[in-house]
Amino acid sequence: ERYKLGDASLFHYLNQSNCIKLDGMDDSSEYIATRRAMDIVGISSDEQDAIFRVVAAILHLGNVEFSEGSEADSSVPKDDKSQFHLRTAAELFMCDEKSLEESLCKRVMVTRGESIVRNLDSRAAALSRDALARIVYSRLFDWLVNKINTTIGQDPTSKLLIGVLDIYGFESFKTNSFEQFCINLTNEKLQQHFNQHVFKMEQEEYTKEEIDWSYIQFVDNQDILDLIEKKPGGIIALLDETWYVQVMV
Repeated sequence: ERYKLGDASLFHYLNQSNCIKLDGMDDSSEYIATRRAMDIVGISSDEQDAIFRVVAAILHLGNVEFSEGSEADSSVPKDDKSQFHLRTAAELFMCDEKSLEESLCKRVMVTRGESIVRNLDSRAAALSRDALARIVYSRLFDWLVNKINTTIGQDPTSKLLIGVLDIYGFESFKTNSFEQFCINLTNEKLQQHFNQHVFKMEQEEYTKEEIDWSYIQFVDNQDILDLIEKKPGGIIALLDETWYVQVMV
């Protein structure tokens, strides 16, 4: 009631998988265990409340739908239900409802000495909504990780560290989503970082010091990274350009 939440199946961000309940999983027990774990790592009651408040706001934000507005290429909350979720999200975010609506339905372009406000159509507004949800959730996650690391972390004055890196792993499915594309890009960058430090830099140092050694052959994936990231013709740059054109049309 405090966060105006209902059944998980009623929220867009939770019902897309059509899997609401898992056999052998007691959500109530898991919630209690989560709160207990937060207490143990030193997250205060106020901080816990803020965490759940932000998560609830994101869920409400995901239920805001848009329809075409009265002006050309504009958008507004679709109906009373969407207006309720928008108002609730604003309350939980502790921000002004109208400001939140305008941030979703309009785009501000800052140029030299002036700001240009453009309307977004219903499709672009929905994309804006999802982008905001992802950014807020990501920052909440980063804050939580930093909080835990600070609580259980080692002596900040220590100069020795042992790190364990669990690489995601390359995957290729029958249908690969944009998320999988980003995961595989991350793996390519990690592989390049590994190559740079283990092969390239070490072998350059051997050559510089005239050490007798045998050259180690390795696969350099720089061409793959250039294909994806290089501007202006990389895949990501082309995706950005395509999205920008669609929004501006």
